[in-house]
Amino acid sequence: MSNTVAIYLRKSRDEDNESRDVTLARHEKLLNEYCERNNLHIKKTYKEVVSGESIAARLEMQRLLVDVTAGKYDGVVCIELERLSRGNQIDQAEILEVFKKTGTKIYTLNKVYDFSTDNEIDEEFFEFGLFMSRREYKVICRRLSRGRTAALLEGYYTGSSLPYGFNKRKEGKGYVLYPNESEAEIVRLIFDMYVNQGKGISEIAYYLDDNGIRPRIASAFCTSRIRQILENKTYIGYLKIQNKKIAESWSVGKHKPLIDPDIFEQAQLRLTAKESKIRKDYTPRNPLTTLVKCSVCGKSMVLHHSKGVFYLKCKAFKCKTVSSKIDLIEAQVIQELKEELKGFKYYLDNQADEDRKKNEARDNEISVIVQAIKKKERALDNCCELLEDGVYTREQYFKRVNILTEERDALQSNLEALRAISEDKSESVRSAVPILEKCIEQYYSLSIPDRNKVLKSIIERIEYTRTDPTRRAPFDLKIFLKI
Repeated sequence: MSNTVAIYLRKSRDEDNESRDVTLARHEKLLNEYCERNNLHIKKTYKEVVSGESIAARLEMQRLLVDVTAGKYDGVVCIELERLSRGNQIDQAEILEVFKKTGTKIYTLNKVYDFSTDNEIDEEFFEFGLFMSRREYKVICRRLSRGRTAALLEGYYTGSSLPYGFNKRKEGKGYVLYPNESEAEIVRLIFDMYVNQGKGISEIAYYLDDNGIRPRIASAFCTSRIRQILENKTYIGYLKIQNKKIAESWSVGKHKPLIDPDIFEQAQLRLTAKESKIRKDYTPRNPLTTLVKCSVCGKSMVLHHSKGVFYLKCKAFKCKTVSSKIDLIEAQVIQELKEELKGFKYYLDNQADEDRKKNEARDNEISVIVQAIKKKERALDNCCELLEDGVYTREQYFKRVNILTEERDALQSNLEALRAISEDKSESVRSAVPILEKCIEQYYSLSIPDRNKVLKSIIERIEYTRTDPTRRAPFDLKIFLKI
């Protein structure tokens, strides 16, 4: 496998001067010619488009390191050392260690790094090269960040993903947003329904979903996505400046607004008024907060108010679980706790003594097995001494050790099986009874927050099931107790 190499090609996302295919094709041509001139036989080529900050984000680099570790190549060929890593010192040390251990060479257009022998000079060159590339990478990141901020301040769009309702095109020094007419109509519809028609965010979400209107990636317009659209100043001609060193701010974009500023301001006033009212009038009304989970999707059931009645409904958009009145669910929870209490008392009256006797017998058996295991282990130690003293031949020693080991392992299996049997639950049941009695007796005299605290002290979670939309269809609860 002499002179067998792999080619590694990487284009950074920050290199926007030409397309991925053009850059990679140009680099691959150079490296193929280099290998031909130097009699290197190419076995595999690894290609990726990713910034060089971390190996964790570079799947092809991870595959290359695995193959190098397996000793598949005599060397790896790349345009320059920086293509291997501009990451942190831990990543750089990992790369160096892999190539050193396997003695794999690194071929670049300017230099060959040979780790097949104790070549300290090449190792120092390698470490220094990676150090300089890391430093250069940080400088480039700072420069790009300043450049993006400057471009935003001039009105150019620099984001990687487009806001819904817009496309982008190159104009002058950067990219400018322009309307995606089909999506822009949906954005205008959302603002019209919210401001002019007085529809709620949930109503808008259901309307869009019922009419087959979808966002670009997700399967439906959920309420949070619609709220983001209503709050996004991009629709009135601004661009958000995202810079860690600058507080959240907006610059005037070069694009034309999709929404009239007056309509946008009315939307903000309504959003703010609703949030303020919720904060001002809020008093906990849900004694089952965070306890009840939807059995279909696993999400929490949340309080919902409609026409003076409070319901628990699944917060997942368009989940098939049907809501129920919270007072009915609460009453059912207390009834279930009463049934649990009856079951606990019956257990203590009829089964606890028998279980205690069974557990005492099991504990005695465990004690006997533990002593037997210790005896076998002492016998194994004695075998070693007998071999050293010449009493046992090697054949006798191995025969005896095998027998003792099998007997010890069999005892160990029995021990694990016995320990896996449920512990005596009579004590935990006995301590749970007064807690349940107190909860049931005082529950309806407590405040809503105190009811929630009491239930959380004894209940792990409650699974709620109801998929039949018929008005009087029952729901089912499955309660998991902590006690």
